[in-house]
Amino acid sequence: MVTKISPRLWALLVMVVWGGAILYFGLVRFTPYGLDEGAAMALLLNWSVSDMIANPVTSFGGPDFRALLFIPLGLYWSGSMVAAKVFTLMVTFGAAMLLHTWTRRSDSPNGDETALIATGLLLIAPITIAQADTIGVAPYLLALFGLGWLLDRKYRASEHRISSLFFLQAILVAITVSLHPMGLAYPLALAWRWHKDPKSQQQKKQVWIGISIAAAIILAMQTGWITLDWFVNPLESLSHALLGNANLSPLAESRWIPGLILALLLLIVLWKDARALLNDLFGSILLAALLIGLLCADDSWAMIALTLLLYRGTPQLIQLNRHLGRNGGFIGQRGLVMVALFISATVFMQADRAFATLLASGQLSPSDELIQVLALEAEDHDKPFLAASQWPARTLLACRRDVLPLPPAAENGEAQLQIMTGLTHLIFAHNDPQYSALARNLAEVSDRAKTLAILPGGVLIGITDGKGAEDAEDSPAAPVTGDTPVLP
Repeated sequence: MVTKISPRLWALLVMVVWGGAILYFGLVRFTPYGLDEGAAMALLLNWSVSDMIANPVTSFGGPDFRALLFIPLGLYWSGSMVAAKVFTLMVTFGAAMLLHTWTRRSDSPNGDETALIATGLLLIAPITIAQADTIGVAPYLLALFGLGWLLDRKYRASEHRISSLFFLQAILVAITVSLHPMGLAYPLALAWRWHKDPKSQQQKKQVWIGISIAAAIILAMQTGWITLDWFVNPLESLSHALLGNANLSPLAESRWIPGLILALLLLIVLWKDARALLNDLFGSILLAALLIGLLCADDSWAMIALTLLLYRGTPQLIQLNRHLGRNGGFIGQRGLVMVALFISATVFMQADRAFATLLASGQLSPSDELIQVLALEAEDHDKPFLAASQWPARTLLACRRDVLPLPPAAENGEAQLQIMTGLTHLIFAHNDPQYSALARNLAEVSDRAKTLAILPGGVLIGITDGKGAEDAEDSPAAPVTGDTPVLP
C-alpha cells in the first residue's frame, strides 16, 4: 500500500507535516513584527492594489519583484499575515525539493543518500526557520535558482530557439536580480553555462542578449535591493546560520567561533568541489551567489552558504567515511556521517527551541521594539499622526497609519523642520552614521523635536509646534528619556 504512493504525494505529505510542526511549535509569528523590509513593502503594495486603498507605499521606492510572487496573496488573502507566512513556508519547502531533485540527478554516486540528509538538515536549520519567519529573500532565491535550472534543461531540450521558455527565462532573470545582489548569480552562471556548452552559436547569442537585456533593465530601474547592509562580517552571519539570529537568540552571542568553523568547512568543500560546481548550472549559480553575496553577507547569504555546504559537503563526508572504514561494515562506512548528522540535528533543534521560546515571550528585535512604541502612539486616532521611519513599510504595517520614508538632512535645524512640515513623529537609528546629520539637526531644535524614547534600536522623536511641548513630554506612550536631545 505504501509503495503505491507516488513521490509527489509523499512530498506533499512531508510538506504538510513539516509546515504543521513549524506552526504548532510557534516558530513563526503572525504579527507585523520581524518582517524583512522588502517583503513588507511587497505585501503592502499587493494589499493596497487588491483592496483599492491608497497609502504611501508608492513613495517608499521601487519594490523587489516579490510583489509579483505575492499576487495570489493580494487576490485571495489580502491583509492576512498567516497566508503570507504559510506561502513562504511552501516556497521554502519547494526550494528544498528542487535542491533534492538536483542532488539526485547529479553525478554523485551517493546522490539519493546526500539528498535525503542535506534536505532534512536544511528544513530544520535555524536560518531556514528565521528566513521563513521574516519572509526573507533566501528561500525565494533558492526556489528561483532551482526553477531556472529546470527551465534551462527544458529549453535546451526544446526544438525551438525562440519560444515561451526563452521569455520565461528572461522574466526569471529579472525577478532574481531584483531580489538581492546574489540574484545576479543566475544570469552570470547561465551565460557561463551557454558559453561552455552552447547548443548552437546562434542560440547562445540569443540567450546572452535576452538575459543581458532583462538584467540591465532591472539594474537601470534601481528597483529592489532594499535596506541592504554592505560589507557585513560574514562570520557573524554564518554563526546565525548555525545558532539562530543574534538579535533574538542568546545561543548566538558567540559571534566568531561557530561562523569560523562553518567558513573553514565551506572552504574545504569548495576547494575539493569547485570544478564540479563550475560544470553544473545549479552549482555554478550557488557558487556565484556565495561569492557575490560576500559584499553584503547578511542572513540571506548565510542560508545560501549553508545550503552549499550541506549539499556539496555531505557527499564528501560520505566518501571520507567510506575511505576510513573500508571493511568496517555499516558503522565503519557510515559512523562518521551518523555522528555529524546527530550533532548537526541536535544543534539545529536546540536553536529552534530557543527561538520558539523567545517568540512565545514576545521578545522583539531592537528596531521592532522601537516600531512597537510608535504603534502605541498611533493607537489614538483622535490625534494627528504622520510618521517618517527608517523602516517605512514595517512601520506602516505595525501602526496602520500613514508613514513616510525619512526626509533628507537639511542645512540646519530650522530648515529641517520646514521640510518636515506635517510630520508628527520620526523613528530611526540615531547612531547610524548615515543619519548623523539628521540627528544633529533635530538636536538643534530640541524644543520642537522632543525625544519620546531612546531604545537600543534607535530613537523616537515627537514633532511639536512649540506650544504643545509640554503635552509631548507628558505623553503616556513615551516609555523613556523625557526631553533628552538626540545628540549632545
